[in-house]
Amino acid sequence: MPGRHRRSQAQPWALVVGGALGALIRFALAQAWPQPKQLLISTTVTVGLAFLVATYLMAVGVTSALHSVAVGVCTGAASLSAYAVLTVSQPPKLSIAFLTLTPTAAIGGLLCGLVAARVVAR
Repeated sequence: MPGRHRRSQAQPWALVVGGALGALIRFALAQAWPQPKQLLISTTVTVGLAFLVATYLMAVGVTSALHSVAVGVCTGAASLSAYAVLTVSQPPKLSIAFLTLTPTAAIGGLLCGLVAARVVAR
């Protein structure tokens, strides 16, 4: 009889706690830097870093409640629904900046997270 293998899984309660913390971080950033250009910079940086960290953690394997909280924080902070609202609520030039820079930051963070995971795995 084969031995039982414990699969590493994200823990749902920890994801929820982390998601709430991430949403609070996102709200605090919007309150601290409310001007449209400040929102663009904070959104782009937050999304890029959140995707980097979440991708790295997922690539190396989410194995603990702390990892799950961290992934939750990343998902809450990088809320793409907030990005959508910011995109449509800005003047045209700023909307185009949100529309292009935020997904670019997300993809850049994703790629950097994968590279970091590969480097650590070696």
